[in-house]
Amino acid sequence: MKLFFQTFSKILGFLFAILFFVILLGLASNFIDINKSYFSYFKGDKKSDQIIAVLNISGPIISEPINYYNFEIFNSLEAIYPSIIEKYLKELEKKQIVGLIISINSHGGSVSASQKIYTLLNNFKKKNNIPIYFHSSDILASGGYWIALSGDKIFADYGTVIGSIGVKGPDWLYYNSPTALSTGILGNSIESPNGIKLFSNTAGVSKDIFNPFREPSQEEKIKLQQMINDIYEDFVTLVSKKRKIEKIIIKDKIGAMIFNTAKAQKHYLIDAQKNIDEIIEILTKKLKLDSKKIIINKNNKKFNFLNLRIFSYFKNDNLIKQNRIIIKNKFCNNLYNEFSSVSVNFHNTNC
Repeated sequence: MKLFFQTFSKILGFLFAILFFVILLGLASNFIDINKSYFSYFKGDKKSDQIIAVLNISGPIISEPINYYNFEIFNSLEAIYPSIIEKYLKELEKKQIVGLIISINSHGGSVSASQKIYTLLNNFKKKNNIPIYFHSSDILASGGYWIALSGDKIFADYGTVIGSIGVKGPDWLYYNSPTALSTGILGNSIESPNGIKLFSNTAGVSKDIFNPFREPSQEEKIKLQQMINDIYEDFVTLVSKKRKIEKIIIKDKIGAMIFNTAKAQKHYLIDAQKNIDEIIEILTKKLKLDSKKIIINKNNKKFNFLNLRIFSYFKNDNLIKQNRIIIKNKFCNNLYNEFSSVSVNFHNTNC
């Protein structure tokens, strides 16, 4: 018995030591994260106190990131979310910038996240009394365009896809009397008819909304469509107000189509076709700056103790690839569940 307690105490002490070490690393990581700078010198006069910031953001717009502990995955799964935008803006406020250029590439995403980021940027602009110019080099659609409406001007490179002023709710897939559901390498398969039955315990009308084993009622269809119509009306109103376009033109002529740069400018969705360097010069002239310093945001690479553990475990290249695919699938599933209402087409992303 004495030997048992000695062994048990040693094991317990060892576990507590590991726990204490992990806690210390976590605190150190948070301390580094709080005190680190997201922005660094890009070009111009390093000594100038007239600072223009270039903020690069890209990816789907989501409420908050999903924490996966594999450092390699973040390079291919970029996302835009309110909390990181808020961190960027807090640092820029401390730096007392005189102008902000946001280079955004996004197909859209969550309605609530798009509106939150729009509000954050709009409030930042008013509070600090600075111009904000938006730029896109690839895609500026739906929720991405919603966010860009917080700026004073919108520019785009040649070949950029712009528009999709519309709202799409989640699909309700209804399996009509399936007999078998199976998953495989080539995807899911469903067989009918007159087989599988589903029983779920719920309380409240439509609590099992989007249940794929029952057809939506007419009332549910009407209510879901009304929800989408309300959001769409808000979107159209915002575009009309910010871009000075009549609502009837947005609804009937522009619609939820996507356009190239020239057509987008013709429809007044953007101000001009310009690259990032040209926009910097336009903003410099507007602000009447004799000298300027340009800063730009760096990659956000946060240290995590679990990264070391997983890296050591997945040394084999094939295992790394398998791990990346698993994490990516989980990321995309969670992202789709974010309710991609203002997304040009979720399935066109690399998810």
